[in-house]
Amino acid sequence: MDQRSAPLWRAGRSAAVLANLARGLVTIALTLLAMSVVTYGATNLSRGPDAQVRAALGNEATAAQIDAFKKRYGLDRPLPARYATWFSDYVRGDWGLSPITERPVRAEALPRLGRTILLMLIAVAVALPVALLTGVVCAVRAGGRLDRSVNVLIVVLAALPEFVVGIALVTVFAVWLGDLPVDSSGLLFGGPVDRVKAYVLPAATLALAVAPQIVRLTRAAVGEVIPAPYVRAATLRGLSRRTVVSSYLLPNAAGPLANVVATNMVYLLGGAIVVEQVFSFPGVGRRLIEAIGQGDTVTVQALALALGVLTLLISYATDAVVRMANPRLRAGR
Repeated sequence: MDQRSAPLWRAGRSAAVLANLARGLVTIALTLLAMSVVTYGATNLSRGPDAQVRAALGNEATAAQIDAFKKRYGLDRPLPARYATWFSDYVRGDWGLSPITERPVRAEALPRLGRTILLMLIAVAVALPVALLTGVVCAVRAGGRLDRSVNVLIVVLAALPEFVVGIALVTVFAVWLGDLPVDSSGLLFGGPVDRVKAYVLPAATLALAVAPQIVRLTRAAVGEVIPAPYVRAATLRGLSRRTVVSSYLLPNAAGPLANVVATNMVYLLGGAIVVEQVFSFPGVGRRLIEAIGQGDTVTVQALALALGVLTLLISYATDAVVRMANPRLRAGR
C-alpha cells in the first residue's frame, strides 16, 4: 500500500467501524422496543385491569375506589395508549409507583439490581480462574488420573440444580460448621462483616453452577489446539510446559474460551434468580418473584424489562469480547 492510498484506506476503515456501530445501536434499540412490547403485553394479557384492581384493593373495594384506582394508574385508557405512556416514562427513568407498596419502583429496584450484579461478578471472579486453570490442566494431562477425577466431579455438579447445591452448602457451612449465615439478611440488617458474609454462600453456589461447563469447554478448546504443528514444534524445541501453555495454547484457544465465558455470563443471570430465593438474598430476582405473587403488575413490568436490558447488555458486551479474542472474527469485522 503506497502513501497516497493510506489515507483512503483509513477513511474507509473508519467509515466501516462507524457503520457497524450504528447498526449495533439500531439493533439494540429495536430489540429493546420489542422486549418492552412483549413484557407489557404479556403482563396485561395475563392480568387485566380488573385483576390488577382486585390485587391492590381486594374484593371488598367500592365502585368509587375502583374508579379512582383505575384513573390514578391509567387503567381506564386503551392498552396502546397505556403502553406508550409507560414506555416513554420508563426510558426517562420513571418506572412507576407500586400499587401494593405505594413506593417508586425504581428507588426500590436499583439497589437490588446492584446487589444482583455484584453477586454475579463475585461468582465469575471465583469460578473463572479456577475453572480455566482446571480445564487447561485436564487438557494437558488428558486421560490421566486427575482428568478422570475432575470429569466425574463436574458431571455430578452439572447434574445438580442450583437450589440443591445451595442447600448442601448451607447444611455444611451454616448448620454443621456455623461459620456462615443461613440466609443473606445481613445485607439489610447487619454490619460490614455480616454484609460480606451474606455474599459468600450465594456466590459459591453460582460459581459451582457455572464452573463445570467452563471446565468442560475449556478442556475441549485447549485439547483441539494441543495437536497443532506449532505446539508440537514448540515442545520439540525444548520449551517448558508453562511456556508452551502460556505462549501457544492459551492465545490460540482464546476465541473459544471467550465464547465459553460469554455463554455462562448470560446463564448466571437466570441462576441468580434461583439462588436469591434459596438464600433470601435481597436482589432483583427475589423482588420479581415477590411481585408476581402479590399481583404487583407495575413492579413486574419494570423489573422484567430491567432484567431483559441487562441480559441484552451482557450479550452484546460478551459478543464484543469474543470478536476481539478471535482473530478471524476481528479481521472480518
